[in-house]
Amino acid sequence: MSFRTGSFYSDFGSRIQLRGVVKTLIAINIAVFIIIHIFKSIPWFSIFGLVPALVLSRLMIWQLLTYLFLHFDLWHLVLNMLMLWMFGEVIENSWGSKRFLSYYFFTGAGAGLCSVIFAFNSNVPVMGASGAIFGLLVAYAMMFPDSVILLFLIFPMKMKYAAMVLAGINLLGAMSNPGAGIAYIAHLGGGLFGYLYLKNEKIRLMLSRYSPESIKNLLNMKQAKKKQEREENIDEQIDRILDKISAQGVKSLTKQDREILKQKRKEP
Repeated sequence: MSFRTGSFYSDFGSRIQLRGVVKTLIAINIAVFIIIHIFKSIPWFSIFGLVPALVLSRLMIWQLLTYLFLHFDLWHLVLNMLMLWMFGEVIENSWGSKRFLSYYFFTGAGAGLCSVIFAFNSNVPVMGASGAIFGLLVAYAMMFPDSVILLFLIFPMKMKYAAMVLAGINLLGAMSNPGAGIAYIAHLGGGLFGYLYLKNEKIRLMLSRYSPESIKNLLNMKQAKKKQEREENIDEQIDRILDKISAQGVKSLTKQDREILKQKRKEP
């Protein structure tokens, strides 16, 4: 059944297979949840959760991504992983794993950035994949607007309207309770960055340059360049040593000169 025109939840039970990235993300989140509850003495949430004040004052930039894998209670984890499964699997199937992963982290980091901007003095950790999940909801709503879901597992509603309702609820929550509204801002931020991604081709092209494959190619190029520079430097040193031997004899060679010659002999 097509998710564009059909019912999402009527087909839910038959989709038990997980795509690679979605499956890996769920496994990592579950593993991290178990680890942080076994080793409770480690301050996981202050180190890897998103603490806006620390991101700015101590430049703990990694928190913009690591907070996505931390969940304090089981219900929060289950709800986020359920939504990641329901919506992420469909999106990954449509886009492919690489684009899905870049989108997931782009919206997650965007959600974290919005939290930092709107609560830069806060020492309250923001945790969970909800920001990235909200980005997935926006993507799904834009890709399959007429697909029907059960909002809050009760109300059947087209996805395009459900996304607007959820955005409105989070906006009201952020406005009515600003002191504890960081999570609301994260949700809205994830949705906003998801919308920008889908509407702006320049953003998609920029992110494609920083895919794991492109980063690997860039590192390989840098390593090849360094190797070439080392070889050129050794050749220059060899020329200097040969001139020294010609002028002063072999006995004039220093220990360092001899090491350079040995290194040159070992080269294929």
